[in-house]
Amino acid sequence: MKTTQTESLTDLTRKGTSIEFFSAYQERDIERMMALFDPNGEFWLMPLGPEPQGTIGELGRNFWTGVIGAFPDIDNTVDKVTTEDDKIVCNVVLFGTQTADFAGITNKGLRFNSDHIFIFRFNEDDKIVAVAIDWDHASFQHQLGV
Repeated sequence: MKTTQTESLTDLTRKGTSIEFFSAYQERDIERMMALFDPNGEFWLMPLGPEPQGTIGELGRNFWTGVIGAFPDIDNTVDKVTTEDDKIVCNVVLFGTQTADFAGITNKGLRFNSDHIFIFRFNEDDKIVAVAIDWDHASFQHQLGV
């Protein structure tokens, strides 16, 4: 006997929202990206510390604006999307070529290709209320010549 596990509509909606984020990121459309979030939600770059560093509406917007400015060909490939309680976990490869200084990394025109984990937490209205991003920062820096 074969059993089939079906996903709830909530999980499917949240996965769709996560994929929409990466689509907007590919198109470098900050406004479309930001529309998926509660601007007061937590923004956390995990390699930078054990707690969120700010809000999505302020730090998140500034961070992604900076990334897109320094890596104008930034792109991504979503490898896996899974559900864990009220979170969607996305395994994603980000890649691009640096054309401007970014976050203390001097531009040397080098390219990076880096596995990232994005963890989106949702509220009951399926709006993203927190995002945590993890990656191997030492490898990222090394690829960019640090």
